[in-house]
Amino acid sequence: SAQAEAGRTAYENTCGKCHTYALLGRKGEEGELPPVSSLSAAYQKFIGNPNYVPPLAGKAFLNRWGDKTAAELIARFQITVSDPFFQFDGINDDTTVNITAYVLQINGAKVGPQPLTRTTSVVVSSLIQ
Repeated sequence: SAQAEAGRTAYENTCGKCHTYALLGRKGEEGELPPVSSLSAAYQKFIGNPNYVPPLAGKAFLNRWGDKTAAELIARFQITVSDPFFQFDGINDDTTVNITAYVLQINGAKVGPQPLTRTTSVVVSSLIQ
């Protein structure tokens, strides 16, 4: 969807720095992109050792978020991207919704008849095919 495509770019410039471009999180393994070494010293310290960051795709993500609503996931992402620590420029409500659409699409969600909004109350697991 157009939302998810816009979300991909926003994701890579924000969340993807720590959660990796592939949304698989960090386990401190070789080949994780972007490399931890490319991140600012503050981000590296935030990630810490053993360089673990939870995944935003796959079973662990669905175990955590599958029974929550899309609106709850959007709200969680909004809290994170609004944290002054991260200093993300140009993030607004639409950006957060688009990032959520991208994350849901990567997890197998199909584009529905209605655009995703901050108040979409559908349960995340029901979107995943």
